[in-house]
Amino acid sequence: MKKPKKPKKRPKTWAVLTGLTFQMGVILYFASQAGKALDTHWETGKTMTLSLLILALAANIYGLIKFLNRYN
Repeated sequence: MKKPKKPKKRPKTWAVLTGLTFQMGVILYFASQAGKALDTHWETGKTMTLSLLILALAANIYGLIKFLNRYN
């Protein structure tokens, strides 16, 4: 006789969202640092910093939406 499978336990919602918040913050921080380095190297003012931050923010929002659709 086979044992019935137990449903997988999901992590607590607050733990998942805290991890996502930390991940988004780290990505934005590194995008900011990379943009500053590129601006200094190419002398472009703050153009690269702004561009990388917008790109990172868009990627974070896209990833968040994909995760929440899968999590729900």
